[in-house]
Formats: sequence, structure tokens, C-alpha cells
Amino acid sequence: MRVRLLISSARITLALAILGVMLLGDPPIIVRGVLNPQQGQALLSPPLAPADPSSLSLAGDCTPTPVSSPLYPPATSAPTWITAPEIHLDAPVVEITWLPVETNGVEVTEWQVPDSAAGFLKGTAYPGTPGNTVLAGHHNMGSEVFRYLIDLQIGDEITLFVDKTPYRYRVTQKEIVREQGASDEQRRENARWIGPTNDERLTLITCWPYTGNSHRLIVVARPAP
Repeated sequence: MRVRLLISSARITLALAILGVMLLGDPPIIVRGVLNPQQGQALLSPPLAPADPSSLSLAGDCTPTPVSSPLYPPATSAPTWITAPEIHLDAPVVEITWLPVETNGVEVTEWQVPDSAAGFLKGTAYPGTPGNTVLAGHHNMGSEVFRYLIDLQIGDEITLFVDKTPYRYRVTQKEIVREQGASDEQRRENARWIGPTNDERLTLITCWPYTGNSHRLIVVARPAP
């Protein structure tokens, strides 16, 4: 995933650039979701060339282990709710898609990240299936659904619900990566966090710190009994 800030007269946007990851057929290189116009600084750099999807791996975890038998029945639809008791997270989840727009002559797609819910990136894995289930949320606007994501610790429990069916995970990784002012190489590394995986996992993404948006906070959790 490549995440970056864009600014216009009306707003700053959170860019989620998918490098060679086919989520909705064939999205353009740059993907973004609306952020608080009062936060962050502007950063607009040229889009990167798509990476070979077969070469994508996750930073800090280059050899994911395939899951042969899921702990939970495979879901056939997107998650509808998320809880994390340790940070008092209890919020709806809505499936989000993108709309094609043009910014400064560059074709981009705008992810419709909600103000009052976490957004499930359409095209990522459903809970209970091998792959990467990716949710994005705001940390300093709207209901600030992911404001306290930074406080999650290794071993903390996260539960996704698909209607009434729970899918439990435990946090296994927490990373903060620089996006504002990062090199193209670093952004390519950042992009790997939402790439497809062989193992079943949940990835939560928001900006950091609370007073700005220069970095990305990434929390990875894996299925737990």
C-alpha cells in the first residue's frame, strides 16, 4: 500500500495507492480516502509504476504461512462490526469502494472512507478465508473510529462480525511507517501491507500521529480461538 496526503482548496485526502494489487478488477494506481481538511500537510508526488503482484510480500513478514483449515467458517460477505475491548473500540464496518476522479492531470480513484465507521476495502479477503482482510478508518475526524488504535498491544483481541458471526483475532504486529516525505522505495514497501497473503490475517490502517498525518499506523492480527 502507498499512502500519502493530497491537498486541495477544500480538503486533504489520504491516498491509498495499490501497487499491482487487483482489488476491483483493475483500479488506477492511486487510491485515496477523504481526510480532515484541518489536519496534516500537503504532499503530492508522481505515481509509482505498478509492481509485479507476484513479487508482493508484507514488510517484516516475507514468508507468510498458508492456512490449511480456517478456525472459523468462511464468510461470504463483508464484515459489519468491529470490537477491540482493550481500546473500547465498538463500531460498525461498511464496505467501501472507489470513485474515479482526476487530480492535476493524474487519474486517481477515491476510496469513500466513512466518517463514523471503519471501512472494509472491497476486494480484500472476507473473514475466515485465507488472505488479507483490510480495514481503514479515520483517527482525527468524524467519530475518530481508529483514534486509539495506537494503544493496541501484541496479544490484544480484535473481533470482526459478519452479521452475528464472530471472527476473533489477536494482534501480532504493530508498525508505524513514514509516508510524508518518504522515498518511492519506501512507499512501495508501505504498499505491501495491504497486498494479498497466503495466510489469513486482519490488517487495520489509520494515520498517525493524532495531531498530524505524516505516518501510517498498521496493525496486523491473526485468527485466535
